[in-house]
Amino acid sequence: MLLTVFLVNVWKGIIEFKRYFFNSISFVATILIFFYLIFFGLKAVGGGTPNFGDTLDGIIVGYFMWLMFITSFQGVSWGIIEEAQRGTLEQVFASPVPFEFQLFSRIVGDLLLNIAFVVPLMYFAAFTTGRTLGFNLVTLLYLLLIGVLSALGVGMMIGGVALIFKRISSFVEMLTFGSMAFTMIDPGNSILLRSMPMAQASFMMRQMAQHGATIGDFKMFDHVILWGVSAIYMGLGVIVFRFFEHRAMLKGTLNQY
Repeated sequence: MLLTVFLVNVWKGIIEFKRYFFNSISFVATILIFFYLIFFGLKAVGGGTPNFGDTLDGIIVGYFMWLMFITSFQGVSWGIIEEAQRGTLEQVFASPVPFEFQLFSRIVGDLLLNIAFVVPLMYFAAFTTGRTLGFNLVTLLYLLLIGVLSALGVGMMIGGVALIFKRISSFVEMLTFGSMAFTMIDPGNSILLRSMPMAQASFMMRQMAQHGATIGDFKMFDHVILWGVSAIYMGLGVIVFRFFEHRAMLKGTLNQY
């Protein structure tokens, strides 16, 4: 049964992408147009600066890591919000399959779809702008899979808040654009900046794109921060979600919107 639930959630994402094809294509077009505006705007301003090519590669990586962040955390939070809007959230909780597993299967399914969606777009954007990204596939998947856990943790926090407050779209949009700061800006040696969601993964991804770094080339300290930050945000996400889930059950607000 659990495997069936997981496969159904993955298939549901594929069906929704095809069913709402115009919306999906519009989303892709918006992503690319927004990227080209940033890329060529910065190129026009700083094109003559020494080593500006590395900066452009960093912009490509940072932008698509930001895209990975928002699609991951919004997938969790908006999924819960949509269930509440449709009036089916209480039915999901009443299912014989635990809600946590349903949420987990949706997270994993969305993650696989996001990787299959974002990675080709990143290569396409690099190709159309005349850049060459030196990616090691194993390192790329490693950084994406571990780094995105922090985004999923943030999504679970927001999803928990949505169980109580219902309408939080303004907050989600604010976080969406605010997150550009810690995925596209180089954190340097600042531990505080590296501890932001996906900031460390973005930093290591830029090192891979600009200098051809692989898993073995990074310092142990970099790996510790990557795993530690992801574990902390994922743990906080579970704790916060469980807290608001318990509050919503006590208040009887799961079936309200």
